Amino acid sequence: MHRQNLFNAALTFAVTAGGLAWLAYHFAAPLIELLLPLFRSELHLLLPAFHIDFLGGRIEHNEAAVALTATLTEYRVVLGQIFPSGASVTASTLTAHAWVHPVLILALAASWPNIALKHRPGLMVLCLPVVLAEMLDIPLILWGAVEDVLYWQADPTRINESLGSRVQHFLDGGGRYVIPIVLAPLAIALFCKLVFPRKIAHGKQ
Repeated sequence: MHRQNLFNAALTFAVTAGGLAWLAYHFAAPLIELLLPLFRSELHLLLPAFHIDFLGGRIEHNEAAVALTATLTEYRVVLGQIFPSGASVTASTLTAHAWVHPVLILALAASWPNIALKHRPGLMVLCLPVVLAEMLDIPLILWGAVEDVLYWQADPTRINESLGSRVQHFLDGGGRYVIPIVLAPLAIALFCKLVFPRKIAHGKQ
């Protein structure tokens, strides 16, 4: 691959990522509101023993966040400790975390070398389902935070035994960067193979 191609790809990635990050910063709140029903549905699956009392946006330390308040509808035993029905748990996560996925995936799609410019919008559209799936990061983090609370109260030394906590720590520990970097090339490869297998593979117009 020519150095010029690499430079152009890097420049396109930087510009696209910067533009998407700016849009996310200024328009995150209304989009998160639209996604709240999806978040709620996912949390019902992840937290079947809880009733979701509140799920919505709020400001924490001058940053937008999604907050959750949930109440146990039945008793639950965690590491031998009984949490009675009616026990309430609160958790929150910054909405900025969810934007890592779409920014990285769409920026990679927009800047991938050897793909003709006229085909890149289609490639970005193909990536949208992946972006939507990845934005369900927020319910996973909230699930992990709820599990953290229960396991911490039961035994702080065994907090990592919770699956939700492990998922949360994986995402917070860099997983939310690794996943889109892996998924974006897979989506791009699928696009190249199925849509324009010859032209796109050679960067032809």
